[in-house]
Amino acid sequence: MSTDIPRDDPDKPKPRDHPQGLNVRVLAPTVHAITNVTALVGRDLEPLLCHIYIRDGLIAAIVPDNADTTPLAAAPPPAKDLLERSKPITIDGKHMIAMPGMVDVHDHLRVLAPGLPVAEGLPLDEFLKVQWATQAHMAPDDYEVAALLGSLQRMKCGVTTVVDHAYTFHEPDLDVACVSAYESSGIRWAYARGIMTRPYAPVCETFEEAADNIRSLLTHTAVTPDRLFVAPVSIRQASFEEFERSAALAEELGAGTYTHASETEAERETWLQEANATPITALDRAGFLTDRTVLAHCVILDDDEIELLAARGCHVVHCPSNNMKLAKGVTRVPDLLAAGVNVALGVDMMADIFSEMRAELHMQSLHSGDPAVLSSLDVLQMATWRGAAAAFSNAAAPADSYAPSTAGQRVAVGELSPGCAADIVLVPARSLLQAPMLDPVHAVVHQTQGPMVRHVLVDGQLVVADGVSTLVDEQELMFEAERACNFWLDQLDLPTGPQGVWFPPPALEFPEPPPKFPDPPPKFL
Repeated sequence: MSTDIPRDDPDKPKPRDHPQGLNVRVLAPTVHAITNVTALVGRDLEPLLCHIYIRDGLIAAIVPDNADTTPLAAAPPPAKDLLERSKPITIDGKHMIAMPGMVDVHDHLRVLAPGLPVAEGLPLDEFLKVQWATQAHMAPDDYEVAALLGSLQRMKCGVTTVVDHAYTFHEPDLDVACVSAYESSGIRWAYARGIMTRPYAPVCETFEEAADNIRSLLTHTAVTPDRLFVAPVSIRQASFEEFERSAALAEELGAGTYTHASETEAERETWLQEANATPITALDRAGFLTDRTVLAHCVILDDDEIELLAARGCHVVHCPSNNMKLAKGVTRVPDLLAAGVNVALGVDMMADIFSEMRAELHMQSLHSGDPAVLSSLDVLQMATWRGAAAAFSNAAAPADSYAPSTAGQRVAVGELSPGCAADIVLVPARSLLQAPMLDPVHAVVHQTQGPMVRHVLVDGQLVVADGVSTLVDEQELMFEAERACNFWLDQLDLPTGPQGVWFPPPALEFPEPPPKFPDPPPKFL
């Protein structure tokens, strides 16, 4: 059956107005089943040729292709109102791999500002100054377009859940703009609401302002405690006392805690000067370390600190490409996993999570001198259920990966098993770029690129079909993003191409789609 989603289908939900003039749909098409697919099942990601059946956003059944029972008999029929409301579709998964939607546990979705390319080659502290200087010009509209662009970029490359560490908050309504963008994109999300009280105006706020705004989020937006982190940015941007207050605020709200920690030697020195302790010890003293805590980077750790993280049940998120780009060092991921610390992956403004899995393997192999120090399965677990366990650590018991679904209940994410959320990514299983395919897990980690992703489901909704968002008009979004980039060129005197910009944005008049090949297609010699 076809997965072609016509943009002008009168039976589809009608677009609603978007603050930036973008058209976003209220609902994506509902998927009833994925048939004849090679699925990576359970936490061990065991390949299985099977049929996957989806009901009410959950995986209802996974039926082996050679099962005695007929596939349709293994799953309950869809509810009548669901059939009438959304006309569920079936995806033929032949020659495709179904894998759990991946989880990006550390990102900053405000790269619409040009800080990243302009700061090329700068060390971290200088890089951050450039980021803040450009980001300080961003208004709520820019935050919304940037978060929508970042969310779609992640989804189109196989991420179904993102944790956005959001800051700076230099004017009102920036929080609301971020949340609105996640909701419009169709991605599953958690919000690490950054707190930045220093080093200078206009990018800072007081702790009291931050706390008031965080409380307001729970009242006036889609943010709930089980997908909220109170997230002082780092010791560079918040004092030791404010980490103590953040821990207390998170406890009051039932939220998690989140920060950059043990990222560089300079940061470690700041902790020693201000708290007379190393970062992990100081955070523990502040009451910040619990089983609902996510720490980004953790590049510099000693054995005692690793044991302390394990004892507190904390989660670590490693961002290998970002660490290499900014020359931070190598996180002791194998030692953390061996000690029982849950470790996840973050894209952190880099390319995509497929790239991060390969970077993790290669970094750890080179650093240890042992090509088997981590396996392909290890890093795929870091990108799936381990990521989910970190992203929603404040929604369930430690080591579980439960998240709020679109229907409001808590559901397990990050794995393909009956009862789990139907967050599913489909990639080719027969591609020249993957041939020869001897092991699907190896092929996913080593031979699959982000742009190869075909279809993406979140809560059983087809949010990306044939590589294109079903919820957002991508051409309009590109127009808005390019318009914003022209603003930066004008405001910040940035380098330009021969015509003033390297790639001038087109007028918002879209050409007719290119003609399709005739049937049968022409033969290529």
